[in-house]
Amino acid sequence: MYSKSIPEFLVSRRYISAVITFIVLFSVLFLLLYEPFSLAVWFSTSDMLRFSFTILFYVAATVILIVSRLTMYTLQDRLNLTMFSYLWWIMAENLLISLLYTIITVYIFPAETSTPEIAVRALMCVTLILVIPNALVMFYASYRARCEELEATRYELNRVRDENRILREENDKRIAEASQVRPASEMLPKMVHLYDYNGTLRLTITLDAIFFFESEDNYVKVHYKNNDKIVTYMLRCKTGDLEKNLANIGMIRCHRSYIINIRKISSITEEHRLRYVILNDDSIKRIPISKNYYDRLMEAINSGNY
Repeated sequence: MYSKSIPEFLVSRRYISAVITFIVLFSVLFLLLYEPFSLAVWFSTSDMLRFSFTILFYVAATVILIVSRLTMYTLQDRLNLTMFSYLWWIMAENLLISLLYTIITVYIFPAETSTPEIAVRALMCVTLILVIPNALVMFYASYRARCEELEATRYELNRVRDENRILREENDKRIAEASQVRPASEMLPKMVHLYDYNGTLRLTITLDAIFFFESEDNYVKVHYKNNDKIVTYMLRCKTGDLEKNLANIGMIRCHRSYIINIRKISSITEEHRLRYVILNDDSIKRIPISKNYYDRLMEAINSGNY
C-alpha cells in the first residue's frame, strides 16, 4: 500500500488550493476551542503586539504550506511520490510549523511551561490541525475521482453494448451481393482514443459524444455526453500533445485553454469586443475565443472538412 504511487489528484493545483484554504479556516476555529493547548497559547485580537504576531504566524505557516505543496507539485514527475514518502512530506510540514510556533512562544512570549512541553503541545496541535482537513479533503477528492472513473467505465460499457448491437444488426441483414454490403466498421461511430502523458490508453469515446476539452495545469478535462448529461473526465496530458492527436477530426483550438468539437457549435457571439462559442447544449457555459485562434476557427468552420 505505502509503496504505491499516490493518486494524481493529490498533486493537482485544485486539490492543493482546497487543502490550504480549508486548513487555514479550520485552524482558526480549532485553536479557539482547543483547551489543553491553552497553557501556551498567546494568540490575541485585543493586544496589538500579540495580534501582530498572530497574523505573522498565520502568514508564515500559510507560506510554508504553499511553498511545500507547490514544490511537491513541481517535482511530482521526478520524485514519483509514494504514499509513504507523501506522509513523510506532510509530517515535515508539521514539524516545521511546530518549530516556528515554539520559537515564537519561547523567545517572544515565554510561559511557565517548559520548552519541551511547549514543543510537544505545538506538534500535537499542528498535527491535528493539518491531519483533519487533509483527510476530509482527500476523502472528498478521492470520491470525486472515483465518480469520474465510474462515469468513464459506464460510458465504455454502453459504447461496447451499442457496437455489439450494430454488429448484430449488420449480420442479420444478409444482403445477397457481397459487393453491396457495407462493412460493419463503416457503420460504427468514429472513435477517439485518449492517452495520458505515459502513452497509456485512458478513455475511448465516440467523436460525437465529445463537446470540448479544457486545460487545467498538467491535466485536461474531457467534457462529453453520457446518458443525456454532460460529464467530465480528468486526463493527465499536455494540451499541445492532445491537439496533435486530435488533428483532422473536427477538433479545433479556439483558446489557449480550450479545444472544441466543431460539430457541436451552435453559434458564435460577440460581446464587448470579445468573441464566444456557444455549443448546442444549454448546460455548457459559453467558451471564449482568442484573437490568435479566431481566423483558424472560422477557416475550419467554412471549409466543412470535418
